[in-house]
Amino acid sequence: MTDEIAERLSDDELRQLIRLLVRYCQHDLDQFDDWRLTLPWGEVYVSISNALPLGHPRDAYTEVWPFSPKLAESIPAVDTTATNDVE
Repeated sequence: MTDEIAERLSDDELRQLIRLLVRYCQHDLDQFDDWRLTLPWGEVYVSISNALPLGHPRDAYTEVWPFSPKLAESIPAVDTTATNDVE
């Protein structure tokens, strides 16, 4: 695999990832999406859905949007009604 990433996401990168995911869910997600990522140590599966999976309690999920207090530290307020276009 040629796209190896050698370091963890910074807090800014994590916030960017969450913003892009929110934008994707607002504008592109229909009902669900399932992704498979092949990494050097194996496959990782990501499922995104607008419905809680059967048998999964809501409180088992970490709420990341609006930003959790940890992620919101030292960043300007984000307008959740905007499209958050990336320049």
